[in-house]
Amino acid sequence: MNKDKVRELFDSISGKYDITNSIISLGLESIWRRQFLRKINSSDNRILDICCGTGTSTYQIWLKNRNAMVTGIDFSDGMIDIAKSKYRENINLLFYSSDASNLDFADNAFDCITIVFGIRNIFKREKALKEFYRVIKKSGRIIILEFNYIEKGFFGYLFKFYLSRIMPFVGGFITGDRWAYRYLAGTIKEFPELKKFKRLMENAGWESVQHLPLTMNICNVYTGYKI
Repeated sequence: MNKDKVRELFDSISGKYDITNSIISLGLESIWRRQFLRKINSSDNRILDICCGTGTSTYQIWLKNRNAMVTGIDFSDGMIDIAKSKYRENINLLFYSSDASNLDFADNAFDCITIVFGIRNIFKREKALKEFYRVIKKSGRIIILEFNYIEKGFFGYLFKFYLSRIMPFVGGFITGDRWAYRYLAGTIKEFPELKKFKRLMENAGWESVQHLPLTMNICNVYTGYKI
């Protein structure tokens, strides 16, 4: 699928995106996000939240550090329009439509970059990781929360069944677009396994790359630094 089609997909489900995510994750999403938010530091004055969707993660990051200026970007105009409407009274939150692999920001502009369940939907992933490295300050870091595809064992069988049957059905029932959630389930399957993705980060320049597994390794919090 090309980038324009994916943009249309996210535009189409933007109105019910947040509630759908909460339901199809069986409430686990809030637990994963709390683990992710623990990585945010009070010294992070300028934060860039990439693939911000409707701004939920952007706002949660600001709640963790209310002194920060948090910028959220997403390539879906539908998502950004909702984010701007939800948080229009918060002067510390800025939202822009932007391509993650071609950022319109100066070098060394941010203290921290965050991505919540979005890196797998970026087409030119290595190019994007290099762009993120470009706009981060020295000693700054990146924090990525993303799913991990589990294949082996009984839990792997359950996870595959969930992705192929449950997720498209529930997502489709709520949004009216089952195909969109088939696509999103497919991106989880196609995302590089742990070691490959960490190597991809390192190839883009990130150092001291680590990961924190969550809920039987269903997803991971990745961190990397610009040293």
